[in-house]
Amino acid sequence: MFQVDEMYEWLEFLRIFLSLSFLLLSSLYDFKTREVPNWVWMLFAPPGFTLSFLQFYLKKEYSFPVFWSVSFLVTTGLSLALFYLGFFGGADAKALICLSIALPTYPSSLNPHLNALAPLFPLSVFSNAILGASLMVFAIASYNLFRLIQTKGKLFEGLENEPFRSKMLAFFVGLKVNIERLKKEAHYIPLEYVSKGNHGEPVRHLRMSPRLSEETLQKNGYLDGYSGANGKIWVTPGLPFLVFVTAGLIVALLIGDVISWLIIQAITSKVI
Repeated sequence: MFQVDEMYEWLEFLRIFLSLSFLLLSSLYDFKTREVPNWVWMLFAPPGFTLSFLQFYLKKEYSFPVFWSVSFLVTTGLSLALFYLGFFGGADAKALICLSIALPTYPSSLNPHLNALAPLFPLSVFSNAILGASLMVFAIASYNLFRLIQTKGKLFEGLENEPFRSKMLAFFVGLKVNIERLKKEAHYIPLEYVSKGNHGEPVRHLRMSPRLSEETLQKNGYLDGYSGANGKIWVTPGLPFLVFVTAGLIVALLIGDVISWLIIQAITSKVI
């Protein structure tokens, strides 16, 4: 019996190590190029499936295939929906799908500090990743507040007639970047577009719904309308979300599902 338990723990360790290794590798690709080669997922999924199956076969936990199937179906459905809606990259979806194969449930040998997890482990990883990415909003807003003070309230110069809600969106998720720099660098999603005024002059506007599927600034002459302009335009950085997914996995393994814990604390405090 001891040998079976020992083997079980080793299989769990291998599944955790496998998931962390491939997510760290994919994060490196995502950070450098915003693209992850398909061979990463082709090498991740088969051993993840094999190790999960061996663990089930070893312990004969008949509830495991149910959670495994549900985890895979729910995670795949959510990932594909976010991908086709333009809020998710293809690599982000593949990473969560592979994770649902390798780690569909929380490893039983670990004990999260917060003792709060979603029933499906990949969803805990995803919620931690969303929380981490959302914290970037505060960093961006702090920077823009500094710039607003520095420019004496002229942060939206050239966009004075744009709606207040558009300016607020740009304030929390966008940065002003030099046009010449944008022509040389990738990984930015435009928060502006140009139309023609009554006399044919270019008029700048803020867009309300930037998506990952939008054309980058470098493609199809997007910056042509700004060719005669000097200064900066508003963009939002294309964040390497796989970095947040990897961090979300580490946090989920060691600490737990932070958002679930916050929700539980909020509900508990109201009941008390």
